[in-house]
Amino acid sequence: MKSHTLTLALILVAATAFAAEDSPEGAKIRDSIPLGGDFQPSPRVGAFVVAGHGARIIVSKDDGQTWKQAFFAAPGADHGPWATSSVAYTSGVFAVPVAWGGPTIYLASDDVVNWRHLTSGATKLPEGKGDPRLMTGFTWGLAGGNGVFVSSGYMTFSATADLGKSFTSFALWGKFKDDPRGKLNTHHIGTVYCGDASGRFLALGDNRGDTGPKFGHLFASDDQGKTWKWLAPKGLDASIGRGKMKSNGKLLVMTDPMAANTWTSADAGETWDGPHATGTQRATLSVVNGEFWLCGKKSRASADGKTWRDLPAAVPEGQVIASDKGTLISIHPQRFNILRSTDAGQTWQEVHSFVPADIKGGAQGLRDGAFGLVAP
Repeated sequence: MKSHTLTLALILVAATAFAAEDSPEGAKIRDSIPLGGDFQPSPRVGAFVVAGHGARIIVSKDDGQTWKQAFFAAPGADHGPWATSSVAYTSGVFAVPVAWGGPTIYLASDDVVNWRHLTSGATKLPEGKGDPRLMTGFTWGLAGGNGVFVSSGYMTFSATADLGKSFTSFALWGKFKDDPRGKLNTHHIGTVYCGDASGRFLALGDNRGDTGPKFGHLFASDDQGKTWKWLAPKGLDASIGRGKMKSNGKLLVMTDPMAANTWTSADAGETWDGPHATGTQRATLSVVNGEFWLCGKKSRASADGKTWRDLPAAVPEGQVIASDKGTLISIHPQRFNILRSTDAGQTWQEVHSFVPADIKGGAQGLRDGAFGLVAP
């Protein structure tokens, strides 16, 4: 209990320190953003949205040919009020969580041109301390599916099933404090939507405790992110943790930190098969037209997560996002541009570049992106 109390105290101190980094100008920017909750989804036109630190949001509505920076707040690094590392999409709306340790907000748009708070302001989450614009703190990831957005914080989830009109929150510490497995200590929780067949959201966090599984901790929600179960999945004993997890709507694939091996699950995370050698290392996991792509020094792809084939040598390192027309977009945290391919990755063209923020503390390239249909 003493260790748990110390850990919690350190987290609160860190959160306070990060929040203090926000300047008066930054607070003014955040306060000036309109509230949401009244989005009018009209998913008719394809759009790419990519994001990086500083709430840098760059968008394209012509299949990735031309790009516009639709939003930028203030320079931001890996920690602080303008850290930005995730993009989610569902039902005609994109959402981007902003801040890791600072006052956290979720930006959203139904046309990728006009960006507002996702929340309507009707719900005041506990971590917002009375400010209805503030969301779950330390938001590491956001996932969307079937009209629901689910975020994962340090040890807290928040969810909205009505595109920002209302929110629910769920604290892992309070729920599992008496679990026979002992103290839960996790971090860097990444959330994914498993697909409409199961409707399940899964969240993978690393293990920061002295005991417990090496792969980390896996959580599941079967009620649109309102409540969560701490799973005890089978088949992950050989994983060494700190991996990434993606779903193509039917199958889940999890990597290890080097992406040298994968594990697969066909039952929404209950049981896993692996390890399967990928033939590459230090690669970024993406889902491209239903296939799993690992893009690194040597890029490879797999339909089943078990057997892997070579991708064209020209495929760059980083995340790859596909449009409904098959166009591919590539981004990377260490690059300050966007690359486009219309021939399945055989050749690439730079279609956008930007000047990074002059700040220390994190890669200033683009860290995540997604494709979806939005209003014209």
